[in-house]
Amino acid sequence: MALPAKIRNPSKILRFFSIKRLLSEINSPLRMVYTEEHLKDKLQKGLDATHVEVVDESDGCGGKFSCIIVSEKFKGKPLLQRHRLVNTVLQEELKTIHAFSQKTFTPEQWEENQN
Repeated sequence: MALPAKIRNPSKILRFFSIKRLLSEINSPLRMVYTEEHLKDKLQKGLDATHVEVVDESDGCGGKFSCIIVSEKFKGKPLLQRHRLVNTVLQEELKTIHAFSQKTFTPEQWEENQN
């Protein structure tokens, strides 16, 4: 990136990039911090889930979650389709969440897993 002649001074370059970064942050969409409860409610409603566990593993920044989801909607679906269902329900949230792991079960699989 070519710098304008009037900011070739090193201290001015630093200020130029700091201001440019600040402006890009201001113009970007607001970053939403999501909670375990928000994700749990959305998954329960969107998938008619009988059981949902959500753990925030990000030390509170809302950027890393792991989930267990139990739903009848997973019956007869392979793992990839199940994960796509979950990702569709959390489409907006996954735009800002940087790490998301999920385990999906049918009610029968969940019962077997508990024994």
